[in-house]
Amino acid sequence: MARCAAEACGRWCPELLVRRGVGTSVDGFWFCSKACVEHMARRRLIEARPVAAGIPTVPPMRLGALLRHHGLCGAEAIEQALQAQRGSQLKLGEQLCAMGAAERQGVLRVLAAQAGVGYLASVDVAGVREGPGGLSPHAVRALGLVPISGVEEGRIRVACPAPVPRRALSALRRLTGWVPEPYLVSDDDWHALVRNYGADVDEDAPGRSPAEFVQTASLSDAAARIAAAATRGRDTTVTEARWEPYTWVRVQGGGMVEDVLLARATDTGSNEEVPCQAATTSH
Repeated sequence: MARCAAEACGRWCPELLVRRGVGTSVDGFWFCSKACVEHMARRRLIEARPVAAGIPTVPPMRLGALLRHHGLCGAEAIEQALQAQRGSQLKLGEQLCAMGAAERQGVLRVLAAQAGVGYLASVDVAGVREGPGGLSPHAVRALGLVPISGVEEGRIRVACPAPVPRRALSALRRLTGWVPEPYLVSDDDWHALVRNYGADVDEDAPGRSPAEFVQTASLSDAAARIAAAATRGRDTTVTEARWEPYTWVRVQGGGMVEDVLLARATDTGSNEEVPCQAATTSH
């Protein structure tokens, strides 16, 4: 006899009926109905713990000090830029470049050194039009990371603007199993990469369906979306990763990959309804 894994259910079912397709298996646990899977999904959305950021224990040197150390600009220019920031709301590096006090490539190089990652002085946007990594463009925007290569030996190169979104990197690794290698790019190059990512994906290619974006109204709707995906196959896996303000849940099974991205308000209690966005990609 198989027992439903939902805490509030506990229904039993003969193994013969389970083998014939009654219910569904999620992460190796049997659930008797979609409603029970939805109950599990809602609980996991609420209880998802933030992923580790992996931030070094020693704080990096401040950007202004690094710029001075590398001889890219003087203390007076940095002070002027800090004052101008109050009105422009630009990042310090962007403000210095806008004032003509520093070169963009030099600032990018220093930002990369500050973060301990590589950087790209220029990018080939044509290289991302086929959607390397197979992510949804909506997941890319939420992560703040654009894959710029395919997966090679479990590693994938990703581009991002400063500051490096370390929790998003951890979330990507948890959800996909890939080890992301981040490279800083300028804000202009970042926006170009985002605009072009997946633009040439053939939606009619065998084994691939169009990337789908669905906005739901509440945490309950997100749980329902997860349950619907999980019960389309008899044996699926569900993995979640949380980094503010998102919880990303990936459902996989039978050649299908569905991503549900729940966007939480930062001051929302765990039991309240919250808006979410869902992105779906089949591989």
